[in-house]
Amino acid sequence: MQKFTARDEQLLQLKETLQNPITLLNDNNYSATLLEASQLLVTSARCCIVVATNTGSDTLQSITNLYKGMAALKRLKKYFLKEHPGTGATLIGIYPSLEYPACVYELNTSADRYVAGNVLPYTGSPLAKAIKHLIRRLLGVSPAVGGLGLALYRN
Repeated sequence: MQKFTARDEQLLQLKETLQNPITLLNDNNYSATLLEASQLLVTSARCCIVVATNTGSDTLQSITNLYKGMAALKRLKKYFLKEHPGTGATLIGIYPSLEYPACVYELNTSADRYVAGNVLPYTGSPLAKAIKHLIRRLLGVSPAVGGLGLALYRN
């Protein structure tokens, strides 16, 4: 019988939504994340590396988490595409959080534009809207997302 950890229980809805095995990005140990994702690719031919970006009410920390998460996932994507031929990789956005994903979508696609225009919150002052738009243009993802992911699959 499979033993569930607290992390698995927290991400159960996301796992069911993605229908892929999930591993959390470990900020302190990228090699552990690489090893776990590589093993999942071998055993199930697909997996998803996720990172929480919007973890609290501190806006500056959320933007920092968004930047670090996006940079790390792009590095991992480049690594897997280079080191594992025949592997596909897609960046995904998760809204509003990893624990309760209401919307999971592929970044830089028409789905991304639809979600940004119709699903993600777009309230606040004109200055706040301009700042969110600037962050979206710089990082390639809306600061309203609660998590990012890298979906990996073998062809």
